[in-house]
Amino acid sequence: MKIMKKIINYIVALGMMTGVFSACVDDINVGNAFLEKSPGVDVNVDTVFSKAEYARNFLWSAYGQIYCTYTTGNMMNATPIDALSDSYHCYCGWGGPKQTYYTGGLTEDSQDNPNGNFQGKFAYKTGNPDGDGRVSIYETVRKCWQLIENIDRVPDMSESEKSCLRGEAYTIMASRYFDAFRNFGGLCLVKKAFAVGEGFEEGRATAMQTVEFIDSIIKCAIDEPGFRWNVPDADIGQWSGRLTRASARALRAKVWMHAASPLFNSSEPYIRYTKKPTGLETEEHIWFGKEDPSLWQRCLQYCNEFFADNAANGNYYQLVQPTSQDEAGYRSAFRRAYRYRNDATHHEKLFDAQPSIYLSDDYRNGEKVHNWGWGWQGFCLDGLRQGGAVPTNELMECFGMQDGRDFPYKDIYGPGKNPDGIDIFADRDPRLYETIAVPRESLPAGFDYAGNFYIDTWVGGGMYNDKSRYGDYSSDDCASQYRKFKWMLDYSDNRMNDEYIGVAYIRLAEMYLISAEAKAETGDLRGALDDLHVVRSRVGLGRLETMNPQLNLTSNKANLIEEILRERNCEIGAECGDRVYDMIRRKREDLFTKPLHEIRVYRLDDNGNRLTEADGDQSWKQGTPWPKFEYEKPQIANGARRWWDPGYWTNKWYLDPVSRLEIQKGYGLTQNPGW
Repeated sequence: MKIMKKIINYIVALGMMTGVFSACVDDINVGNAFLEKSPGVDVNVDTVFSKAEYARNFLWSAYGQIYCTYTTGNMMNATPIDALSDSYHCYCGWGGPKQTYYTGGLTEDSQDNPNGNFQGKFAYKTGNPDGDGRVSIYETVRKCWQLIENIDRVPDMSESEKSCLRGEAYTIMASRYFDAFRNFGGLCLVKKAFAVGEGFEEGRATAMQTVEFIDSIIKCAIDEPGFRWNVPDADIGQWSGRLTRASARALRAKVWMHAASPLFNSSEPYIRYTKKPTGLETEEHIWFGKEDPSLWQRCLQYCNEFFADNAANGNYYQLVQPTSQDEAGYRSAFRRAYRYRNDATHHEKLFDAQPSIYLSDDYRNGEKVHNWGWGWQGFCLDGLRQGGAVPTNELMECFGMQDGRDFPYKDIYGPGKNPDGIDIFADRDPRLYETIAVPRESLPAGFDYAGNFYIDTWVGGGMYNDKSRYGDYSSDDCASQYRKFKWMLDYSDNRMNDEYIGVAYIRLAEMYLISAEAKAETGDLRGALDDLHVVRSRVGLGRLETMNPQLNLTSNKANLIEEILRERNCEIGAECGDRVYDMIRRKREDLFTKPLHEIRVYRLDDNGNRLTEADGDQSWKQGTPWPKFEYEKPQIANGARRWWDPGYWTNKWYLDPVSRLEIQKGYGLTQNPGW
C-alpha cells in the first residue's frame, strides 16, 4: 500500500508521535516521564487540541499501533507468531522462532536485543534506537489518555464527535492492555496522563486487577453516548476500519474468554515461583488465586450483550454468505470474510488491525480515502514467501471433510497404508483450499489457482524439484511440501499489494465461536453446537454432532471443547495469532510438546510401486490422469523445537519473560516465574 505525499496534517501527526507524545520512545520511563516533552519540540498539547483536524490525526497515529501479527513491530524478526503454534513452522534461519523459541534460547534479555532484531513474540517495551518498528503498549496508552483528557478543549468539533473519538481511544487502549495481558499476565496500570516529573509507584497489578481494569476501560467506551454502533455505509469507503461500539463489545467478550480460561482461572497457578529476587513477586500476578466458573458466565453475558445490541441496530453485522451453494461460492465467502475490509455489502469485520506509524491520504476513484499505510506487501514477502510460516501436516488434518465429518484418515501414512488409492486432499472443508495450496488435481470442480500457480507436490513433481519456478524466494517457502495460501493467494504482487486488505483483530465469526465456548463451559452444549453451525454452514458443512456421532458432542463437554478449538483454527487461524493464544490459555502442553510433521506424496505405478522420477517423464503435467498415491508424514527436522525433547518442557513458556531493563527501572515491575 503506497504512502502518498506528506501533507501538513501528516507532518503534524508525525511530529506529535516523535515529539511531545513519544518522549519515551527510546526508553519507557513509566515512572518518571509518562508524558514528558522532548527538548526543542514546539508542538505541545495546546497546539494539538487547538484544532479538530490536528486532534483527529493524533488519534489516527494511535490506530497505527493496534496489534497485527503481520507487521514488522509485531513479528519475530519478520516472522508471524503463528510459527509458534502447531499449525505452522518457521524454516527461515533468520526467523525469530527458529533462532529463539525453537532453540529454547528465549531469555529476559530477548526484548533488549541491541541490534534491533526483536526475537520475542510480543514487546513490553518500545523499539530500539536503530528502529525495529516495535511500539510499547504504554506509548499507545499515553496517546489515548491524552486525547481522552483533552478532547473537550477542541473548539471546532461537535460534542458527538468528541464522544465518538473518546470511545475509539478507550477501545484502542483496552486492546493494547489486552495484548500485553495475554503475553505477560498482570501489568502496571497507567490510569491517567501523568504530568512531567510525576512518579509512578503503583507497581505491578494482579492478573485479576488487570482484567477488571481492561474491562472498566471498555465499559467507558461503550457508555460514550456518541460512540456509534457502526460506520454508516455512506462513509464506509473512507472510514472502513474505524472502531465502533461493536468493536468494544466484541473485545469485552474476547478479554473474558481469555480470562476465564485455565491459564489464569485455575485451582493452581500454571507455575510456582522458586525465587523472588525483588521481594515483590507474587503468583497473583500470573494467576487469579482460584478457579471461578462464573467467569465463563460473564464471558457469555458479554457475548449476549453484543448480539442484543447488534439486533437492536438491525443486525448490521452479518457473516458474509456464499452467492452460490457450491465450492466456489463457499470459498469466495470465506475469503471475503477474512481478507477484505468492510464495505457497503460486507459487514463481518468488527475490529480491524491496519497498523502503521504512517498516515497518508489516498485517492480512490477520485474520492479522498484515509489510508493507515499498512505495508502488507513487504511484510508478507519477508515473513511468508521465504518460509517464515509454512503449513504443517497437523494443520491439514485440522480441516474436516466437505460433508462435515472430521478428517478420518489418520492411519493412512506409510507403505501399503493406502491400498484403495484415497486422495486425502479431495472433498474437504472448502476452507482447507483457501488456507493451504494442495495438489491441483485434488481441487473441487470449478476451482483453479491463478496464473501458473500449479501445485505438484509429490516426490518427483515439478514443485518438489524446482521450487523457484513458482515465484518464491527460497525453497523454505514449501519445505514441508505444503504451501500457505491464506493471505498469499496466487503469490502475485497484485494480490500481495491489494489495498482493500484488512486483518481482523475480531470478526463476527469469532463472536459465534467465543459464544460457543462460553456456552459449552456453562453447560449449554446444544446451544454451543448451534453457534458452531452458524459458522460452519457458511461453507456448506453439515452439523458437527450429526456428522460425527462417535464424539457424543451433545453430552461430552471435553470433546466439544476440543472441536471448538479445532473450529477456531480452521476459521480464524493465521489472522491474529489466535491458535497460539488458544494453546496458551488452555495450557495445552500436549500440543506444544507433540512433534510436528511434513508431508511426502508418492505416485504409484500400476503395480503399486513408488515412482520417484523427476520432471523428465512429464507425467506430472496438467491434464494427465491422477494416479494412486501413498503418503508419508516425516517429523520436521529443520528447526526441530526443544519443546519436543522429553523432559524439556516447563510451564514457564506459557507467558513470556519481562524485559530485564524494564524491571531494573524500579517502578515495581516483576519477572514472571521460571525466567
